Amino acid sequence: MSSPAPDHSLREIVGAVAEDMQGLVRGEIALARAELDQKLNRVIMSAVWLVGGMLLGFAGLVVVLEGVAAAIAIALPQWAASLIVGIVIAVIGVVFARSGLAMLSLKELTPDRTVRNLQRDANVVKEHT
Repeated sequence: MSSPAPDHSLREIVGAVAEDMQGLVRGEIALARAELDQKLNRVIMSAVWLVGGMLLGFAGLVVVLEGVAAAIAIALPQWAASLIVGIVIAVIGVVFARSGLAMLSLKELTPDRTVRNLQRDANVVKEHT
């Protein structure tokens, strides 16, 4: 009794697996590239909003601060009024800067979908080897 001949040779099967792996790697690279492009666009938009907001805020703030310092100077010496206004504005500036930095955190820029897909692909490869 002879065994039936296999439909595909070992060479063909290995070649097909290699082609599938190449396709998988190409797909993962394309996904990573698309996801990084999306994250980069988010960084650029965050930076534009941050800089634009800072410029507009600065222009309006200068005018308002002059008025506030002049109003406080009615009750206090000019130097004390300017010092109070300066401290308040410095605190507000720190809050704004920290908000902008939070938008640019590395956690927000991580390509999460790509990492998950690569882990899943690695698990599939482990299961089949």
